[in-house]
Amino acid sequence: MRFWPFGGRRPAAPPVEPALVVTEDLLRRNVEDLLVIHGLEIRGAVVAFHGELLVSPARALELLLARLRPFGYTPFLRAARDGVVIQAWPLAETVERPRPLINVVLFLLTCASTLVAGSLFSGSPAFDAFRAMSGPAWFLSGIPFAGTLLAILGVHEFGHYFTARHYRAQVSLPYFIPAPPPLFLFGTMGAIIRMRSPARDRNSLFDIAAAGPLAGLAVAVPAVILGLSWSAVMPVPPGGHIVFGDSLLMRLLVYWTFGAFPRARCCSPIRSPMPRGPASS
Repeated sequence: MRFWPFGGRRPAAPPVEPALVVTEDLLRRNVEDLLVIHGLEIRGAVVAFHGELLVSPARALELLLARLRPFGYTPFLRAARDGVVIQAWPLAETVERPRPLINVVLFLLTCASTLVAGSLFSGSPAFDAFRAMSGPAWFLSGIPFAGTLLAILGVHEFGHYFTARHYRAQVSLPYFIPAPPPLFLFGTMGAIIRMRSPARDRNSLFDIAAAGPLAGLAVAVPAVILGLSWSAVMPVPPGGHIVFGDSLLMRLLVYWTFGAFPRARCCSPIRSPMPRGPASS
């Protein structure tokens, strides 16, 4: 019996289960014509093959996806100092029956909540006239706010969606999230999509993540330019007001539209009145 707790040999690795040995052999047969195998590593239920690819990474990943799916495994490919590593994870892609009715209902509720939020603000004379009307026509005053926000949000999420589909990832349609009654001022809490399969490599993960903001900018920037062209520089109202974001891009667009401002007013020349305040354009 060893009394000294330190030193000595490390405990032996747990034996590999016989079923995993059979699975490893099946995986090897599907990998060896794509990879010159230099080494093998088994960690739990994950099987990793080290070696050099015989085909391009994209082609290898495409073939391995189809080959390993029947065994309930998903391949991952990453670079290593001595070549590449192909990892086979016991992750079967989740295939769910689409339920577009849920997406449609949430979108309609988000349309309603953003219309309510938009009707609480003023700033568009063409639509502010509806605010004096009674009945459902009152909500039409919120169209500029709701339409712009939903266009940016929808294009953003579909940028993620179509890029994920391009990489053959299992994703859901966007789920729009309406703002609950206490938070109607915000209009919406955003939107999400569900990825039912993991990203295959860092390149596809980066592309899927970046596609949403880039697609959203394609709508947001023209919307800002149009909004600035309809705006006018006015003194800061004595009551409460909301100051727009002051990013570098916003500064450039404001300068491009209005030119230089006096130093005292350069930080926030474009302001939006609080709900139900006087029109600002």
